[in-house]
Amino acid sequence: MLVSVVATPQARFAAFALGCLLLMAAVAVSAAEKYDLVGQPAPDLVARNLTGQNVRISEHRGEVVVVSFWSGSCNTCRAQLSALDRIAKTYASAGLTVIGVNLDDDLPRAQKFAHAQAVNFPLLISAPENTGRDYRVDRVPMLVVVDRAGVLRAAHREFKASDEALYVRELRTLLNE
Repeated sequence: MLVSVVATPQARFAAFALGCLLLMAAVAVSAAEKYDLVGQPAPDLVARNLTGQNVRISEHRGEVVVVSFWSGSCNTCRAQLSALDRIAKTYASAGLTVIGVNLDDDLPRAQKFAHAQAVNFPLLISAPENTGRDYRVDRVPMLVVVDRAGVLRAAHREFKASDEALYVRELRTLLNE
């Protein structure tokens, strides 16, 4: 006896949605794994902060450095910068430095965005044009973590609230090295 199974439209849609979610998860994992700068020396970066002073990443050798790349038109960047401010307050005494770097071409918008952020770490608004290319930033917010020796150890694209706990776990490991 043969039994024929006929899928309802709801079941077909559910199967399609599940397939899409699995594909998106595979692409996300694949994109994270393909960040080829992990394990390499971090490119040096020099950019101006809101007061016009230059800040250089290499000046923070011996510290764990988090660099968050942002844009003045990025709403998710606000949430990531707030999370990083909480983390920075907790772990600054252990040798953590957080720096935000604008990749926006619109300097007035970047200044307005930076002034609106209530963070206690430097927000750099004027980075050289090659900065995004050097760090292979393909979307914002994007965060990279540089260890005490200047080696890029992690990268995270985009941001969701649950990422804050992931950042803390990774940073605590590096701070304890």
